This record gives sequence, C-alpha cells and structure tokens, in this order.
Amino acid sequence: MNILILTGRFGMGHVKCAEAIKEEIKHKYPNSDVTVIDFCDYCFPRASKYIYKGFELCVFKFYDAYNKLAKFSNHLNCVPFKRMIYNHMEKLMCTYNPDLVVADLPMCVQYFSSFKKKHRVKVPFYVYITDITIHKDWISKNVDKYFVGDRICKRELIDNGIVDSKIHVCGIPVARSFAGGQAKAKRENNVLIMGGGLGLIPCQDTILSALNKEEGVTTTIICGKNEALRHEIISKYKNINAIGFTDRVSDYLKEADVIITKPGGITTFEAIKARTPLYVIEPTLEQELGNSRFIKRKGLGVIVSNHEDFNIQALLEFVHNTDRINKIKDNMRVLSERFESANPVDYLEVA
Repeated sequence: MNILILTGRFGMGHVKCAEAIKEEIKHKYPNSDVTVIDFCDYCFPRASKYIYKGFELCVFKFYDAYNKLAKFSNHLNCVPFKRMIYNHMEKLMCTYNPDLVVADLPMCVQYFSSFKKKHRVKVPFYVYITDITIHKDWISKNVDKYFVGDRICKRELIDNGIVDSKIHVCGIPVARSFAGGQAKAKRENNVLIMGGGLGLIPCQDTILSALNKEEGVTTTIICGKNEALRHEIISKYKNINAIGFTDRVSDYLKEADVIITKPGGITTFEAIKARTPLYVIEPTLEQELGNSRFIKRKGLGVIVSNHEDFNIQALLEFVHNTDRINKIKDNMRVLSERFESANPVDYLEVA
C-alpha cells in the first residue's frame, strides 16, 4: 500500500505530526510505503525558503498582524495559483500512485481537495487538524475523513457541514517515544522549559532567575539551535541545565514534572502523551489561544493569560504541589484512554 502525507514547515508541528502518522502506520503495517512530502518545497522549490522565512517573521515579530490576517482569511474563499498547483499535483500522483493521501496542513487541504474534485480523483483523502481550533481553510466536503484532537473540534466541523461519521477524535498524533513511562522515585522536582530557543517564553529571565535559586528543583531549558542563548544561560544561571539542539526531547519531557512552554498543538499533545503537566504563559497566536482553552477545560495544566498576571511565587507553588501535579497526570491519562485510533490505515479497512 502506498500512502502519501502532505505537510509543511509552517512551524515544525505539522512536520512532527506527519512523521508521527508515518511512524504509526509503519509500526502496525510495516509493509506499507509511506512518503512525507513538504508541499511548499514541492510546489514552490525556488520560493519556499522565502515563504517560510516570511511566516517566521510574522509569527515571532508581528503576531498581531498574523492574527488579524488569520481572522481575515477565515472569511475568504479562494485558492490562488490553482493551474500551477494542479500541474504539480498531477506529477505527484503519477510519481507515487498513492492508495491514500493524508494532509496535516490547511494549504494542502484546500489544494488537494480542489484537485480531487476537478479531476474526479477516487483516492481517499484524510486530514489531521493540528490544533484545537478550526479555521475555514481546514474545511472541505471533498475530505473523506477528519482526525481531530478534541470533541469541540468535531462539533465545529459538524456545524460547518461535515458529516459526523467522517470525524474521529484521536488526539493530535505525536511520536511513540513520548509515551510516559512508570513513575520514578525522585528527590527533586524536574522542570522543563521549551520555546526559549526562539525567545518564545515571556518572563523567561524572571523564571530562570527564580528556578536557579530554588532548592529542590532541577531545571532544564532546551534552546534548540540558538547557541548564543544557550551560552548566555550557562554563564548567568549556574544551576540551570541549558541544552542545545537534541533528538532526546521525549526523554527530557518524560523526566519532567512540569513543562513551561507555549501551547502549540503538537507540544500540548506531546505533554499529554508523556503525562507532563503544562504551565503556559501568555499565548499570543489564535491557535495557541484555542489550545490554551482546551488545556484549561480538560485540567491539563495552568494558563497565565497575560504578562501582568504572571506571579513567580504561584509558579513555584505549582512546581512543588505534588497532589495537583498527580491530579493533572491522571486527567491526561483518562483523556488519552478515550481517543480513537490515530492510524489512518485502520479506517481504510472498514471503509
């Protein structure tokens, strides 16, 4: 069986989700051929790096403008460059001859569903939504199956005309390595900070300064490829473990009692799978706000809605509150047990 997964690097969450879907398929159906394609690179080989840089600039520097653009585009109904994209789609289908096409990026949803309708493509098309929010670009009646992270997403899709039987609540797929292990006896509380490599954690210096002095707490911050930040933290905070780029994120997350982060969809579900409570400060992007509401509603952590509300003492009390942390871990376990299968091939068998 040939399976084609369409994704893109608009934030690494989509790519992580695509790789997790591939891993899930190969784990259960090892003889399947699964190919992950960066849709933007494939269709715009010369321009993609500029497209991605422009996106990063908007998200990290001009997020207010990004949010306004996202809201505005939610009222539009256009798919630009159709003719050019259709040519790429025809080439893609001829090259890989897939039995199933999967997408986890709104751009891919709109282009492939439009192509599917125009060319009367019979290949099933499945879509994984990577946040607990529904933007209009996710929605198309030419999608055969939707996979969503929460029942509220399912209700929103139904309200937008998608048939109930097409929608499955499976959580957002993340790598199998994030699955939480057995609880370990520890003398100290472990705190993990992620997002610092991009400067995405508000109050970062305040948090690090406090945790650096706090007894009974081991703190690790993953700086990614930001070596300047890593060296700065090492020089300023002697008791903070500053990690550069690593392929052991799942290990650090499973060892942590609390993760301080921004609420991306993938990060949120990595924490759920690892049973690691979330501490979120000042979400800014529209999709982050939706994810934050989900975290609060399901009892998966603490949300500090803005910079002014942040209180370092409240954070430290949360880190040391074993009963509350264990309750959140239990909420995460119960939530995970209710999810349907996230493996798309499982649904081909019963289709």
